[in-house]
Amino acid sequence: MSSSTPAASVVRREESASSSAQVGSLDLSVIAVVARNSAFVLGAQVAIKIMAFLFNVYVVRRLGAVHFGQYSAVIAYVTIFGIFTDLGMAPYSVREMAEDHRRTSWLLPNVIAIRLLLSLVVIGIAPLSAYWLGEGREMVLGVLIASAGQLLYALQGPLDSALTARERLDYIAAFSIINQIVFWGLGVLFLVGGMGFIGLILASLVGVGVTTVLSGWVLLNRLGVRRFALSARRWVGILRAALPFGISSLAGVLLRRFDTVLMSVLLTDAAVGWYNAPYSLITMMLLLAQSIAIALYPSMVRGYQTDSGSLRSVVGRSIRYLLLIALPVVVGGTILADRLILLLYTEEFAPSIPVLRITLWALPSLFLLELLGRVANTLHLERPAAKINVLNAAITVVLNLILVPAVGVVGAALALVVGRAIRLLQFWLLVGNERLVGRQWQPLLRIVLAAGLMGGALFLLRDLPLLSCIGIGAGLYAVLALGLRAVNIQELRQLGQALVRRGSLGEAV
Repeated sequence: MSSSTPAASVVRREESASSSAQVGSLDLSVIAVVARNSAFVLGAQVAIKIMAFLFNVYVVRRLGAVHFGQYSAVIAYVTIFGIFTDLGMAPYSVREMAEDHRRTSWLLPNVIAIRLLLSLVVIGIAPLSAYWLGEGREMVLGVLIASAGQLLYALQGPLDSALTARERLDYIAAFSIINQIVFWGLGVLFLVGGMGFIGLILASLVGVGVTTVLSGWVLLNRLGVRRFALSARRWVGILRAALPFGISSLAGVLLRRFDTVLMSVLLTDAAVGWYNAPYSLITMMLLLAQSIAIALYPSMVRGYQTDSGSLRSVVGRSIRYLLLIALPVVVGGTILADRLILLLYTEEFAPSIPVLRITLWALPSLFLLELLGRVANTLHLERPAAKINVLNAAITVVLNLILVPAVGVVGAALALVVGRAIRLLQFWLLVGNERLVGRQWQPLLRIVLAAGLMGGALFLLRDLPLLSCIGIGAGLYAVLALGLRAVNIQELRQLGQALVRRGSLGEAV
């Protein structure tokens, strides 16, 4: 989308002044696209998350610790099986279609066909394995229904990948809102009707079905994606190429869901609920990082192909902004955790207070990993990344096997924080510090200082009303971040200009 001609070799020390100017132009172009995409995604997700937060509180209160724990266990169980219906084809497809949109004509139909066949296998195995493990009738039924929903995801996942590759995050954001509205509306009706967590699963699948129809319509009628070429002879090649991504995805799911599945076997359903109530708050915050990383990924792929020198500028700035968001949430949330849990979920969830205080410290690692994983894919480092993910999944599983039987839900929270910190270090070393921040550590240290000073003030003011504490903390952090030059007015102005810059995302089509 940049109008400048990339320099032949921007990585050489003797690059010319003309080349440097072109690099800067490309950097601005990539950042502008990312900013626009992030604006669509973040704008939609802010609205989604405000409503999702309220809906989550309602669900947890309505179901209670025991039934919310059952719901969390079913979702975690099926999510692990669900990765075998994708096997890494989603991130592989995004990269391939972002590099060349013409590949959509054969990748999209073949990936859908493969995923549909794999989903049929999961539908047979997942419920039987849950029954074999001794789960109750309602849990087995929930696993069966959620497994059947993999057929919908077999369609929606590839369609979503195609939209992402074309940088049409505006459509994805809009469809996400529609999906959630359907889920919330039907979810409330089903809960009021006494259907319990089974009703929530059904409501979520209806929302996915609506999104699938809309995504297909946009690709066919608005973006003109046609002339599909279905060929079973391509399947082995697709699966082989996607395998490193699949290994990473499987490891990632184990990282996110093994703790819940293990607790559902070793601990009570209520304990699973106590752990997942604060964990759901963490995942809500994590969507901010996911939105930025998803918007960044296709632009990184395209920009790196054209000009490898553009990567560090975009990634370094993104790291700073991610920490700017994550650190005050960690510090403030740790101080106010007891008041937040009791206000949102009542005394029944008092055991969730130490869980929230601990799991919050995984947030900086989780934020940065959303970015660094996609940077590794951009650099075609998926194979070493897969090795890291497998190793880290093994570490996390071992940590859970040791800590959960010893200290229960607190042990799972500790395993989460330690495991993610180790994984972040592994990815940082893989990508290389020079590609990330180089020697530019001072802005990051200023962010840490601003968050620490805000936390100290918030600790002294913690007896004030909760909303007052949150408002004062946010305002003080903004002042400190500007005063300490963790971020400056010019950067905020440039970002705002990029967000409102006119132009269609369709330029990339």
